Amino acid sequence: MKITFDSNVWRIIASPDTFPNESSIESFKQIRKAIDENRSTPFLCETVFTLEAIKRKDRKEFFSEYKPKVNISEQDQGEGINVSFSIGPDKSAHPGNNSYLEKHLNDAIAIGFQIIKLPRIGGIVNPDIESNFYQHNDLKAYQDMVFKVAREIESNGAGISRIQALGKKYDSQWTRGIEKAPEHENGNIAKAIAEWADGDSVACHIAVNGDYFCSRDNAHKAGDTSVFSESNLGWLKSNYGFRLISPEDLAEKLKIST
Repeated sequence: MKITFDSNVWRIIASPDTFPNESSIESFKQIRKAIDENRSTPFLCETVFTLEAIKRKDRKEFFSEYKPKVNISEQDQGEGINVSFSIGPDKSAHPGNNSYLEKHLNDAIAIGFQIIKLPRIGGIVNPDIESNFYQHNDLKAYQDMVFKVAREIESNGAGISRIQALGKKYDSQWTRGIEKAPEHENGNIAKAIAEWADGDSVACHIAVNGDYFCSRDNAHKAGDTSVFSESNLGWLKSNYGFRLISPEDLAEKLKIST
């Protein structure tokens, strides 16, 4: 059983002893037991360590300043110079994992967690996680599917579209708009980037044919622009069999499967 874990649950599974006050700790231990017994394969989306790893208070500054890296190369071909351009992520821009995140990641990798990469052109990368990426059997099929789903999420007003819409309030180019946005938008920017991460995580999960997406996000409380809203969950389930599940319900299913 392939399970993708959201940013609000995976650390408790990876390092249960560091959460002594967790009210549902027995459910998390049941999930951990299933992983230890190889009854479930745990995944994380890259966005946990890229988008969400940027502190909320720093997100406006980081995302308004971040620029992809452009490489220019010249080759003398005798009759002229051939100039080529390539665009890719700036690996030096991201601050990497803090000690807290690194500790939990090490615990997660030790029990078999794998990180799903979402290869946006010139996207943000965290060099601290590159050795832990899931290796796809058919990379092209994965890439085709992940971007297909991501585009559909975007067309339904969720995922990355929320931060794009916010930026376009202040400039026709949304990243410039984030930079120009007034201070009172800082909280909205942080939330919109979290929604971007959620949307990309769902796309990654579907593209690896995951069985359950485990999160504490509640569809009944999600806003209309959330990928976890009831309307978005409806078409995601109908089109792709996407299933959102709480850690408590997942633990019960794993008990039954023993």
